[in-house]
Amino acid sequence: MKSREVKRILYAPPRGIGDIMFSLPLLHSLRDAYPNTQIYVPIPEDKQNVLDLVGFLRTTNRYLPKPSQDSLARDRWQASVRGDTKEKYRLEKLIYEKYLKGESFDLALIPKGFTIDGINCDNQICEEDLRNAGISQNGSHMVDRFLGFVDYLRIPKIMSFDLDIDTERNATLSSGWELNSGKPYAVLNLGASLGRKVWNERGYSEIASWCLDNGLNVVLVGDKGSFDKALSIQATEGRVLNTVLRRGYAFDLENFACLASKSSVVVSPDTGVLHLADAVGTKVVGLYGPTSPKKYAPYNNKDNIVSRFDDDKNVGNIPSKEVIKRLEKVVQR
Repeated sequence: MKSREVKRILYAPPRGIGDIMFSLPLLHSLRDAYPNTQIYVPIPEDKQNVLDLVGFLRTTNRYLPKPSQDSLARDRWQASVRGDTKEKYRLEKLIYEKYLKGESFDLALIPKGFTIDGINCDNQICEEDLRNAGISQNGSHMVDRFLGFVDYLRIPKIMSFDLDIDTERNATLSSGWELNSGKPYAVLNLGASLGRKVWNERGYSEIASWCLDNGLNVVLVGDKGSFDKALSIQATEGRVLNTVLRRGYAFDLENFACLASKSSVVVSPDTGVLHLADAVGTKVVGLYGPTSPKKYAPYNNKDNIVSRFDDDKNVGNIPSKEVIKRLEKVVQR
Protein backbone atom coordinates (compact mmCIF):
# COMPACT_ATOMS: atom_id res chain seq x y z
CA MET A 1 0.00 0.00 0.00
CA LYS A 2 1.19 3.53 -0.76
CA SER A 3 2.17 5.63 2.21
CA ARG A 4 -0.32 8.38 1.42
CA GLU A 5 -3.17 5.87 1.50
CA VAL A 6 -2.40 4.64 5.02
CA LYS A 7 -3.45 7.04 7.79
CA ARG A 8 -4.55 4.62 10.52
CA ILE A 9 -2.90 1.25 11.27
CA LEU A 10 -4.22 -1.24 13.82
CA TYR A 11 -1.57 -3.54 15.30
CA ALA A 12 -2.91 -6.22 17.63
CA PRO A 13 -0.04 -8.19 19.22
CA PRO A 14 -0.34 -10.27 22.39
CA ARG A 15 -0.84 -8.00 25.39
CA GLY A 16 2.32 -8.30 27.47
CA ILE A 17 5.22 -5.90 27.98
CA GLY A 18 7.53 -8.39 26.29
CA ASP A 19 5.27 -8.57 23.23
CA ILE A 20 5.60 -4.81 22.70
CA MET A 21 9.40 -5.08 23.11
CA PHE A 22 9.46 -7.93 20.56
CA SER A 23 7.38 -5.73 18.22
CA LEU A 24 9.76 -2.74 18.26
CA PRO A 25 11.56 -3.49 14.95
CA LEU A 26 8.20 -3.98 13.23
CA LEU A 27 6.81 -0.79 14.76
CA HIS A 28 9.86 1.25 13.75
CA SER A 29 9.64 -0.22 10.25
CA LEU A 30 5.97 0.82 9.99
CA ARG A 31 6.73 4.30 11.26
CA ASP A 32 9.54 4.70 8.74
CA ALA A 33 7.49 3.41 5.80
CA TYR A 34 4.31 5.30 6.71
CA PRO A 35 5.53 8.52 8.39
CA ASN A 36 2.12 10.22 8.36
CA THR A 37 0.33 7.26 9.90
CA GLN A 38 -1.07 6.81 13.41
CA ILE A 39 -0.48 3.32 14.83
CA TYR A 40 -3.14 2.05 17.25
CA VAL A 41 -2.58 -0.82 19.67
CA PRO A 42 -5.48 -2.34 21.66
CA ILE A 43 -4.40 -2.92 25.24
CA PRO A 44 -5.82 -3.00 28.79
CA GLU A 45 -5.85 0.37 30.52
CA ASP A 46 -3.26 -0.67 33.11
CA LYS A 47 -0.79 -1.40 30.28
CA GLN A 48 -1.03 2.10 28.78
CA ASN A 49 2.45 2.93 30.10
CA VAL A 50 3.91 0.21 27.86
CA LEU A 51 2.75 2.18 24.83
CA ASP A 52 4.10 5.39 26.39
CA LEU A 53 7.58 3.82 26.42
CA VAL A 54 7.50 3.61 22.63
CA GLY A 55 6.29 7.17 22.26
CA PHE A 56 4.45 7.05 18.94
CA LEU A 57 1.69 4.50 19.64
CA ARG A 58 -1.95 5.28 20.38
CA THR A 59 -4.61 3.32 22.20
CA THR A 60 -7.83 2.35 20.49
CA ASN A 61 -11.05 4.11 21.48
CA ARG A 62 -11.85 1.41 24.02
CA TYR A 63 -9.33 -0.34 26.24
CA LEU A 64 -9.33 -4.13 26.29
CA PRO A 65 -10.79 -5.63 29.48
CA LYS A 66 -8.85 -7.16 32.34
CA PRO A 67 -10.01 -10.58 33.63
CA SER A 68 -11.81 -8.84 36.49
CA GLN A 69 -13.80 -6.69 34.07
CA ASP A 70 -15.25 -9.15 31.57
CA SER A 71 -15.94 -12.89 31.63
CA LEU A 72 -14.45 -13.21 28.14
CA ALA A 73 -11.16 -11.84 29.42
CA ARG A 74 -11.30 -14.07 32.51
CA ASP A 75 -11.91 -17.18 30.41
CA ARG A 76 -9.16 -16.14 28.00
CA TRP A 77 -6.67 -15.80 30.86
CA GLN A 78 -7.64 -19.21 32.23
CA ALA A 79 -7.18 -20.77 28.79
CA SER A 80 -3.74 -19.14 28.57
CA VAL A 81 -2.71 -20.45 31.99
CA ARG A 82 -3.65 -24.02 31.11
CA GLY A 83 -1.99 -23.77 27.70
CA ASP A 84 -5.16 -24.10 25.60
CA THR A 85 -4.04 -21.95 22.67
CA LYS A 86 -7.02 -22.74 20.44
CA GLU A 87 -9.51 -21.63 23.09
CA LYS A 88 -7.42 -18.56 23.99
CA TYR A 89 -7.46 -17.33 20.40
CA ARG A 90 -11.18 -18.06 20.01
CA LEU A 91 -11.88 -15.84 23.00
CA GLU A 92 -9.33 -13.26 21.87
CA LYS A 93 -11.20 -12.84 18.60
CA LEU A 94 -14.49 -12.32 20.47
CA ILE A 95 -12.88 -9.71 22.73
CA TYR A 96 -11.49 -7.74 19.78
CA GLU A 97 -14.82 -7.88 17.99
CA LYS A 98 -16.62 -6.61 21.09
CA TYR A 99 -14.22 -3.81 22.05
CA LEU A 100 -13.13 -2.61 18.59
CA LYS A 101 -16.53 -2.74 16.93
CA GLY A 102 -17.12 0.18 14.58
CA GLU A 103 -13.55 1.49 14.53
CA SER A 104 -12.00 2.29 11.14
CA PHE A 105 -8.49 1.58 9.92
CA ASP A 106 -6.68 1.58 6.59
CA LEU A 107 -4.53 -1.41 7.53
CA ALA A 108 -4.77 -4.02 10.30
CA LEU A 109 -1.89 -6.33 11.26
CA ILE A 110 -2.98 -9.23 13.45
CA PRO A 111 -0.26 -11.75 14.43
CA LYS A 112 -2.85 -14.42 15.13
CA GLY A 113 -4.86 -16.87 13.06
CA PHE A 114 -7.90 -14.65 12.55
CA THR A 115 -9.15 -11.32 11.27
CA ILE A 116 -11.49 -9.05 13.23
CA ASP A 117 -15.13 -8.83 12.24
CA GLY A 118 -16.87 -5.57 13.02
CA ILE A 119 -14.04 -3.13 12.28
CA ASN A 120 -14.08 -1.07 9.10
CA CYS A 121 -10.89 -2.20 7.41
CA ASP A 122 -10.58 -3.77 3.97
CA ASN A 123 -6.91 -4.62 4.43
CA GLN A 124 -6.49 -7.04 7.32
CA ILE A 125 -3.38 -9.23 7.39
CA CYS A 126 -3.11 -12.20 9.77
CA GLU A 127 -0.79 -15.18 10.18
CA GLU A 128 -2.66 -17.20 7.56
CA ASP A 129 -1.93 -14.51 4.98
CA LEU A 130 1.78 -14.69 5.84
CA ARG A 131 1.79 -18.48 5.47
CA ASN A 132 -0.03 -18.25 2.13
CA ALA A 133 2.63 -15.79 0.97
CA GLY A 134 5.36 -18.30 1.87
CA ILE A 135 6.54 -16.39 4.94
CA SER A 136 7.28 -19.11 7.48
CA GLN A 137 6.44 -18.54 11.14
CA ASN A 138 7.21 -21.99 12.54
CA GLY A 139 9.94 -21.99 15.17
CA SER A 140 10.82 -18.34 14.62
CA HIS A 141 11.71 -15.97 17.42
CA MET A 142 8.82 -13.62 18.15
CA VAL A 143 10.77 -10.61 16.83
CA ASP A 144 11.30 -12.36 13.49
CA ARG A 145 7.74 -13.64 13.49
CA PHE A 146 6.37 -10.10 13.85
CA LEU A 147 8.81 -8.90 11.19
CA GLY A 148 7.03 -11.24 8.79
CA PHE A 149 4.57 -8.37 8.28
CA VAL A 150 7.45 -6.22 7.03
CA ASP A 151 8.28 -8.89 4.44
CA TYR A 152 4.61 -9.17 3.48
CA LEU A 153 4.23 -5.41 3.03
CA ARG A 154 7.60 -5.17 1.23
CA ILE A 155 8.75 -2.21 3.25
CA PRO A 156 12.30 -1.55 4.56
CA LYS A 157 13.22 -3.45 7.71
CA ILE A 158 14.37 -1.20 10.57
CA MET A 159 16.08 -3.27 13.28
CA SER A 160 15.61 -0.71 16.04
CA PHE A 161 14.68 -1.27 19.69
CA ASP A 162 14.70 2.45 20.49
CA LEU A 163 12.31 3.68 23.18
CA ASP A 164 11.19 7.22 23.95
CA ILE A 165 12.82 7.41 27.37
CA ASP A 166 15.88 9.06 28.89
CA THR A 167 17.85 6.19 30.34
CA GLU A 168 20.68 8.52 31.37
CA ARG A 169 18.81 9.81 34.40
CA ASN A 170 18.77 7.99 37.74
CA ALA A 171 15.94 5.61 38.51
CA THR A 172 13.38 6.83 41.05
CA LEU A 173 11.30 4.54 43.25
CA SER A 174 7.57 5.09 43.73
CA SER A 175 8.42 6.59 47.13
CA GLY A 176 10.37 9.35 45.40
CA TRP A 177 13.76 8.07 46.53
CA GLU A 178 16.36 8.26 43.77
CA LEU A 179 18.70 5.33 43.29
CA ASN A 180 22.17 6.59 42.44
CA SER A 181 24.81 3.89 42.82
CA GLY A 182 28.47 4.81 42.62
CA LYS A 183 29.34 1.12 42.41
CA PRO A 184 28.48 -1.41 39.69
CA TYR A 185 25.32 -3.36 40.46
CA ALA A 186 23.24 -6.30 39.31
CA VAL A 187 19.44 -6.32 39.19
CA LEU A 188 17.69 -9.55 40.20
CA ASN A 189 14.06 -9.67 39.11
CA LEU A 190 12.16 -12.19 41.24
CA GLY A 191 8.72 -12.07 39.63
CA ALA A 192 6.92 -13.14 36.46
CA SER A 193 3.39 -13.08 35.08
CA LEU A 194 3.04 -16.83 35.62
CA GLY A 195 4.23 -18.60 38.77
CA ARG A 196 5.67 -21.52 36.80
CA LYS A 197 8.24 -19.17 35.25
CA VAL A 198 9.71 -18.09 38.60
CA TRP A 199 13.07 -19.32 39.87
CA ASN A 200 13.61 -20.51 43.45
CA GLU A 201 14.61 -18.48 46.48
CA ARG A 202 17.79 -20.43 47.17
CA GLY A 203 19.07 -19.79 43.67
CA TYR A 204 18.55 -16.05 43.95
CA SER A 205 20.24 -15.98 47.36
CA GLU A 206 23.31 -17.76 46.00
CA ILE A 207 23.44 -15.48 42.97
CA ALA A 208 23.14 -12.42 45.21
CA SER A 209 26.06 -13.62 47.34
CA TRP A 210 28.19 -14.33 44.26
CA CYS A 211 27.51 -10.84 42.85
CA LEU A 212 28.31 -9.14 46.15
CA ASP A 213 31.49 -11.16 46.59
CA ASN A 214 32.56 -10.17 43.07
CA GLY A 215 32.22 -6.41 43.34
CA LEU A 216 28.58 -5.92 42.38
CA ASN A 217 25.90 -4.43 44.55
CA VAL A 218 22.54 -6.21 44.23
CA VAL A 219 19.10 -4.65 43.73
CA LEU A 220 16.08 -6.92 44.19
CA VAL A 221 12.98 -6.06 42.18
CA GLY A 222 9.73 -7.92 41.76
CA ASP A 223 5.94 -7.89 41.87
CA LYS A 224 3.81 -8.28 44.99
CA GLY A 225 4.00 -12.06 44.65
CA SER A 226 7.74 -11.75 45.25
CA PHE A 227 7.43 -9.91 48.57
CA ASP A 228 7.97 -12.83 50.94
CA LYS A 229 10.73 -14.27 48.78
CA ALA A 230 12.54 -10.93 48.74
CA LEU A 231 12.37 -10.65 52.53
CA SER A 232 13.77 -14.16 52.88
CA ILE A 233 16.64 -13.41 50.48
CA GLN A 234 17.36 -10.21 52.37
CA ALA A 235 17.44 -12.14 55.64
CA THR A 236 19.92 -14.63 54.13
CA GLU A 237 22.06 -12.01 52.41
CA GLY A 238 21.71 -8.71 54.24
CA ARG A 239 23.87 -6.74 51.81
CA VAL A 240 21.18 -6.60 49.09
CA LEU A 241 18.99 -3.57 48.39
CA ASN A 242 15.43 -4.89 48.53
CA THR A 243 12.94 -2.69 46.65
CA VAL A 244 10.04 -5.19 46.48
CA LEU A 245 6.80 -3.84 47.91
CA ARG A 246 3.90 -5.74 49.40
CA ARG A 247 1.57 -4.15 46.83
CA GLY A 248 3.74 -4.32 43.74
CA TYR A 249 6.81 -3.01 41.91
CA ALA A 250 8.67 -0.08 43.44
CA PHE A 251 9.51 1.15 39.92
CA ASP A 252 7.26 2.04 37.02
CA LEU A 253 8.43 0.75 33.63
CA GLU A 254 10.34 3.88 32.66
CA ASN A 255 12.23 3.94 35.94
CA PHE A 256 12.94 0.21 35.69
CA ALA A 257 14.40 0.88 32.23
CA CYS A 258 16.66 3.54 33.76
CA LEU A 259 17.68 1.17 36.55
CA ALA A 260 18.40 -1.65 34.08
CA SER A 261 20.31 0.52 31.61
CA LYS A 262 22.83 1.55 34.27
CA SER A 263 23.28 -1.96 35.68
CA SER A 264 26.04 -4.41 34.88
CA VAL A 265 23.51 -7.21 34.36
CA VAL A 266 19.85 -8.08 34.89
CA VAL A 267 18.93 -11.64 35.91
CA SER A 268 15.28 -12.50 35.36
CA PRO A 269 12.86 -15.21 34.29
CA ASP A 270 11.10 -14.89 30.94
CA THR A 271 8.87 -11.90 31.63
CA GLY A 272 8.27 -8.38 30.35
CA VAL A 273 10.94 -6.54 32.32
CA LEU A 274 13.62 -8.97 31.06
CA HIS A 275 12.79 -7.94 27.50
CA LEU A 276 12.58 -4.26 28.46
CA ALA A 277 16.10 -4.51 29.90
CA ASP A 278 17.24 -6.25 26.71
CA ALA A 279 15.67 -3.52 24.57
CA VAL A 280 17.57 -0.71 26.33
CA GLY A 281 20.89 -2.45 25.69
CA THR A 282 21.52 -4.07 29.06
CA LYS A 283 23.38 -7.35 29.48
CA VAL A 284 20.82 -9.85 30.71
CA VAL A 285 20.70 -13.47 31.82
CA GLY A 286 17.33 -15.10 31.15
CA LEU A 287 16.04 -18.05 33.19
CA TYR A 288 13.79 -20.37 31.18
CA GLY A 289 11.65 -23.35 32.06
CA PRO A 290 8.19 -23.71 30.49
CA THR A 291 8.81 -21.31 27.59
CA SER A 292 11.03 -21.84 24.57
CA PRO A 293 14.19 -19.69 24.39
CA LYS A 294 14.15 -20.25 20.63
CA LYS A 295 10.95 -18.19 20.48
CA TYR A 296 11.17 -15.99 23.57
CA ALA A 297 14.85 -15.43 24.39
CA PRO A 298 15.97 -11.83 25.01
CA TYR A 299 16.58 -10.96 21.36
CA ASN A 300 19.83 -9.03 21.82
CA ASN A 301 21.18 -11.51 24.40
CA LYS A 302 20.12 -14.80 22.82
CA ASP A 303 23.18 -16.65 24.11
CA ASN A 304 22.73 -15.41 27.67
CA ILE A 305 20.12 -17.87 28.83
CA VAL A 306 19.98 -20.82 31.22
CA SER A 307 17.15 -23.14 30.27
CA ARG A 308 15.33 -26.29 31.34
CA PHE A 309 12.99 -26.15 28.35
CA ASP A 310 14.56 -29.15 26.64
CA ASP A 311 14.65 -31.12 29.91
CA ASP A 312 11.87 -31.05 32.51
CA LYS A 313 10.67 -27.48 31.71
CA ASN A 314 10.95 -26.69 35.42
CA VAL A 315 12.76 -23.39 35.91
CA GLY A 316 13.03 -24.17 39.63
CA ASN A 317 15.50 -26.93 38.79
CA ILE A 318 18.08 -24.57 37.28
CA PRO A 319 21.27 -24.94 39.39
CA SER A 320 22.71 -21.65 40.59
CA LYS A 321 26.17 -22.78 39.41
CA GLU A 322 24.89 -22.67 35.81
CA VAL A 323 23.66 -19.12 36.29
CA ILE A 324 26.97 -18.13 37.89
CA LYS A 325 28.85 -19.65 34.95
CA ARG A 326 26.81 -17.47 32.60
CA LEU A 327 27.27 -14.42 34.81
CA GLU A 328 31.05 -14.87 34.79
CA LYS A 329 31.02 -14.60 30.99
CA VAL A 330 28.53 -11.74 30.82
CA VAL A 331 29.97 -9.49 33.54
CA GLN A 332 33.57 -9.91 32.40
CA ARG A 333 32.94 -9.01 28.74
